Amino acid sequence: MNNQFLSILEKRRSIYSLGSNVTLAKDYISELINHAVKLTPSAFHSQSTRVVVLFGNHHLRLWTLVKHELAKLLTPSELDITVSKIDVCFSSGFGTVLFFEEIDVIKELEQAYPLYADNFEKWSEQANGMAQLTVWTALAEENLGATLQHYNPLIDTAISDEWQLPKSWKLIAQMPFGTIEKSPDDKEFISDQQRQIVFE
Repeated sequence: MNNQFLSILEKRRSIYSLGSNVTLAKDYISELINHAVKLTPSAFHSQSTRVVVLFGNHHLRLWTLVKHELAKLLTPSELDITVSKIDVCFSSGFGTVLFFEEIDVIKELEQAYPLYADNFEKWSEQANGMAQLTVWTALAEENLGATLQHYNPLIDTAISDEWQLPKSWKLIAQMPFGTIEKSPDDKEFISDQQRQIVFE
């Protein structure tokens, strides 16, 4: 299909072999991420998604914290396997995007629109998911690889304390990114008939 948006979206893949040999300026990457989140839709235009971009030692510190928290739960052999994956797939990258939701915004919406109160947290996480895809695709268009990780809530307190983040920010996901050191395998897809029904 000749559609530029879909062609760009097709570049977005889970890259599990990340490198740090990025030539783009950190300021450019930060602005790219910020603009991608800014343009992402949200229920009632609530704009509840927040992001933290970690470079350099901050990026490395994050994955050290993840390993530290995992060490409290895993057996030594389990930890060895997990640490190896973290070192090769995540901390080896150039940076990490942390995705959050601002809970105070959600609470305000629940009070302002009680009829929809039960839905706002769900809608906010849907918006966050769209922001994740938007950022991921924007990075892919710049030939940067990424994956989406979910070590929360295990690391929530450690991250909040380390970077002195607002207590009202709820961690949703972590996205390490960097150069693509190994291309991913081809993906298999279910049939179009399984995915979609069309009535004309």
